[in-house]
Amino acid sequence: MRRYLAQLSVITALAAGLGCQHIGGKCDCGYSPSDYPIMAPTNPHASAPVVAPAKPAAPKTGNE
Repeated sequence: MRRYLAQLSVITALAAGLGCQHIGGKCDCGYSPSDYPIMAPTNPHASAPVVAPAKPAAPKTGNE
């Protein structure tokens, strides 16, 4: 009987350790839409500075 109880307690501890993890009292085994909304993807930030195009020179007129 002692061996049975010892084995049962080890298996119970193993199942509790490997089972679903709870954070703040909520189970995180699956996604629930009421937990938080999944945000849409956003535009990534530029990895290099953006260089503005050079302004074209003003055309020369014949009056100069």
